[in-house]
Amino acid sequence: MITWTSAEWAAMNQVLTNRREPLTPEQAKGHDWRQGWEKYQRNYCQIHQYMVDVAKTYQGGAPSLYDQAWGSVRMVTVGELKVLLVKSAMHLAQDGTDLPLVQLIDQLCLEAQPRLVLSIGTAGGVREEDALGSALITNQAYFHCLKNFANAAFNHSTVRSHWQPGEHYLPQAQEGVIQVSGPEILPVSPQYPADAHISPDAPNSRIKVVTNQPIITTDTFLFGTTTNGLQEYGCIVEMDDAVVGMACDKHQVAYGFVRNVSDPVINGQLPASLQDSWAGYIYQEQGLYTSYNGALATWALLAAEADRKEAHHD
Repeated sequence: MITWTSAEWAAMNQVLTNRREPLTPEQAKGHDWRQGWEKYQRNYCQIHQYMVDVAKTYQGGAPSLYDQAWGSVRMVTVGELKVLLVKSAMHLAQDGTDLPLVQLIDQLCLEAQPRLVLSIGTAGGVREEDALGSALITNQAYFHCLKNFANAAFNHSTVRSHWQPGEHYLPQAQEGVIQVSGPEILPVSPQYPADAHISPDAPNSRIKVVTNQPIITTDTFLFGTTTNGLQEYGCIVEMDDAVVGMACDKHQVAYGFVRNVSDPVINGQLPASLQDSWAGYIYQEQGLYTSYNGALATWALLAAEADRKEAHHD
């Protein structure tokens, strides 16, 4: 089970390690909850100099250099199922064109010998029916690269897994979903009427299985708007999953994706700078809570996998 950002990591830890105490956004930015996690450094020395070079040439590139590691790992159990949790420090859009994320997945497949890899995390909504905080589950991903990998051989291809999500525990997970609401917009200056404000829609955060549509994987900051037509390519947009699927296919390992809507479809009539600002602001404010919903949905999928394993042994 792999996740990608700090907010996603904190939420995954909260759900999958059975923590009872609440976690505030401020606490999520700290390190106290990371006890039990270990850095995953095997063979990182092989790419260290490459990552140093990437950091010099890519703005905001090579986050793995902070810990000198591929990421962090810990083990948990769900029923009788052993689950390796991974917080990846490798990313499609930040690590140069050698794509070391593939090497990370290669190593995990060879060393852990998983029968299923799940990638979970935040993403930008592209379908207007998906409210903020909804978690979408699928088994396919589509490369929609626009920057450094625009001419890559894999671009515009779709990876698909034979894995089908077990849905038995999803209703139980839905009961625990945080109903995430959007921001209330107040007057931006005294020149606006004092009572002028926009209230967000009533929250409708849902867990949904959408295996008929792929995740959209891109290599630059991208989000769905009412005018850019991203919904024609898939169900939600993020920046890593198709790479995971492509690497897992080499090892004949099943995979799936759980992505939560951390910023909903944005009004395409707004100026471009405002679109960027709103997408980023909503993620910053609500990403921890939407990630909790994604982690909760993933718990339900793992519980179903544990039942499948038990039934197979019987």
